[in-house]
Amino acid sequence: MSGKTITYQRRSLNESVMTNFQMRNDSDLQKRTSNFELFSTSVCITLLTTFGIAAIAIVTLNALAIIVFLKERRLRKRSMYLTISLAIADMFNAWSVVICIFSLGNDCSIWTIDYVSKPIQITGALLAYFPTVSITNLTAISLERTHATFRPFTHRLLKKRVFGAAVAAVWFIAALFTVIFSLRIQFDVIWYNAEPEAGAYFTFILCCHFVIHVSYTSIAIKFYCGTHPQVIHGAAFRERKLTKTLFMITVVSLTLLLPILIANILGFFFSWESFETISQEQIFLLQYSVTFLLCANSFINPLLYAFKMPEFKRALLLLLRCRFSSEPVQVFPLNDM
Repeated sequence: MSGKTITYQRRSLNESVMTNFQMRNDSDLQKRTSNFELFSTSVCITLLTTFGIAAIAIVTLNALAIIVFLKERRLRKRSMYLTISLAIADMFNAWSVVICIFSLGNDCSIWTIDYVSKPIQITGALLAYFPTVSITNLTAISLERTHATFRPFTHRLLKKRVFGAAVAAVWFIAALFTVIFSLRIQFDVIWYNAEPEAGAYFTFILCCHFVIHVSYTSIAIKFYCGTHPQVIHGAAFRERKLTKTLFMITVVSLTLLLPILIANILGFFFSWESFETISQEQIFLLQYSVTFLLCANSFINPLLYAFKMPEFKRALLLLLRCRFSSEPVQVFPLNDM
């Protein structure tokens, strides 16, 4: 048998296998869709309204936070670069909410979306981009706070380009995972079946959690065993206060990110159909609930900035007064953080 004939047969066999694989995936998807019990009208309206309000809150609050960070000189210092980057990522998380709204409308039979089409699959891959930027940002913030705690003098000598490079690295790492998923989709590999990439992604997220926990645990030990807070003054006191504020923001963010991480890990290792006591409607409600917690993280952070950062709160109030009042506004001096 000639080499060309063998090559042709192998190509035909590969095309046949890929066709059968795609038909099997399509039939499984149709089976899941046909067996799915639609949400009631009241549940659909409630969920759509909730996600719509969340999207508006995310864009509005984070846009105000970014304006305050960039406008207020005392908040534009190097140690806040990663926090500003986090606010930008949180604002763009509204895109994830929009995708959830489209998906929810499909599940409520308001419109029909072809989930096996490549544009929709690539959109699904892009869905994880900005949440990945957020968790990577939190990891970088924990490392930066650890360096500021254990090497305060070296930290003060770092150039602005070092912090700028850290911000760029955060966005690049998240983009790397997104590009890998998108390329897999482009070559006819459905993204939610890409087990090696999904395993690598979950491993990366768990590593981020581990680094954050180790960093802040070491910082807490340093604070507890180090100098008493009453004898700390000046820059050291401001750095310690900033560390405590960013630690609280990180704890709240991880608490809201944890449910969707657990749900995705369970969905990766186990099939939801194996839980016979849970209906499909309950499964979909659970998925939308953990997704909403993920989205809530994006509009809660600006509220924490206002509550825990006095300079941010004063600058925000001053900005709002200037926008909504025609009377002259009394300017109060800003205290150091």
